Amino acid sequence: MFDIIYALIGLIICTSIVIFFVKKKRGHKDFYFSVITVTFFGILCLFLIIWNTVDYIAIKNKDFQTVSGQCVVTEFESTGRTTNHQLHVEINGLVVFGEFDDFSDVRRGTYPCTVKYIEKTRTLFSIKPNSTNK
Repeated sequence: MFDIIYALIGLIICTSIVIFFVKKKRGHKDFYFSVITVTFFGILCLFLIIWNTVDYIAIKNKDFQTVSGQCVVTEFESTGRTTNHQLHVEINGLVVFGEFDDFSDVRRGTYPCTVKYIEKTRTLFSIKPNSTNK
C-alpha cells in the first residue's frame, strides 16, 4: 500500500520540475528534452497511482473473484539488481500474483485450492488449500 506514496511523491516532483522549466528556463538549450522526459516520468507516476488506487478500492469494497481448482503454486525471485520476490499461482489457466512476504507460509507445489483475487489487476488476496478427504 505504501507504493502509492512513492508514486505520488514522484508525480509531485515531476510536476514541480515541469512548472519550473516552463516558467523560468525557456531559453535553456535542453528545454524541450527536459520537459518531455520529466513529463514522461510524471505520466508513469500517474499510471502507478491509478493502478494502486484500483487495488485499494477493490479491497475496501471487498470486490474479489473466487476460483477453485487445481493450483500450481510457484515462487518467483528475480536474479537482477531488483528484488522482485513474488508468489505465482496458476489455477484453471488463470495466473495471479502476490507478494511473497505476504504469503511466505503457503506451500509450493500442485494441490487443490481456492484462490481469492482482485480481477482487474490479478492480485492475489488469499489462498486456501482444499481438503482432499471426502
